[in-house]
Amino acid sequence: MITGGGRGLGRVFAQSFVAAGANVIITGRNRQTLDEVSRELGGLETFVFDISDASATRAAFDHIHQTHGPIDVLVNNAGICHPPGFFWETPLEDWAATLDVNLKGTVYCTHAALQVMVEQGNGIIINLASSAGVFRWPTCSAYSVSKAAIVKLTENLSCETRRHGVSLFAYHPGLVHSIGLGADYLATPSPEDTLLGQVQKWVTSERLAGRTVDAQQSIGNLLKLAGGTCSELSGCYLTVHDDLERLMADRKALCTDHLMLRVQQHSPPTGATMPQRPPEA
Repeated sequence: MITGGGRGLGRVFAQSFVAAGANVIITGRNRQTLDEVSRELGGLETFVFDISDASATRAAFDHIHQTHGPIDVLVNNAGICHPPGFFWETPLEDWAATLDVNLKGTVYCTHAALQVMVEQGNGIIINLASSAGVFRWPTCSAYSVSKAAIVKLTENLSCETRRHGVSLFAYHPGLVHSIGLGADYLATPSPEDTLLGQVQKWVTSERLAGRTVDAQQSIGNLLKLAGGTCSELSGCYLTVHDDLERLMADRKALCTDHLMLRVQQHSPPTGATMPQRPPEA
């Protein structure tokens, strides 16, 4: 099951899971985009609901469990990011809305999924995180805080669920230059002396420097995590740049305690460079 599966990375994730032979359910708030993806991929099951609505989310999961059985893999992909702005100038309702979707939506979906996964004794949950939750992202504080909370949520829940056969991962898919947040920021050019213009300049510089990834690179490690062979990395913050095989080989050192956030250990594969933090406001 992939939340936010009607557009952007969610759509690419759905395509890749179908190509890998999985039975896929996609969810979102826009019926039209979900229907388009469903037709494109041979008639996927779709569910239209708002993940920031706890009761609607619970009802959707209950229906899915009753009609399709347990969910083996949940990808909490749905998320939003409002245009950059100084915190004190940002309407509080906009700031809160980002947390409602990114954090609360992840919490609601994870809570509903875990109740069945724990009972059946297996399951995988992949929460879409971001380097914005690891480094400071000034003028995008709501997005940054929501992603940081997702990293810590994943870390804590992995300790609770490990003995029940459930794995959780916080996964940073990278700055994808053609779709997702990077593409959204570049959709409407803004003057360079504006906050949005500064972010656009940074995204463009990352792409020119070769520090962005394409959609297929982004999906690679996600599919590995969903495949069930990385359970001993449960709780970790992992990225598109990580060598999962090397991390699995080093897992004893990695998992000696539960401080899973490993900024200093992120080393890109040969020939790749890590994204840089955005400019200060």
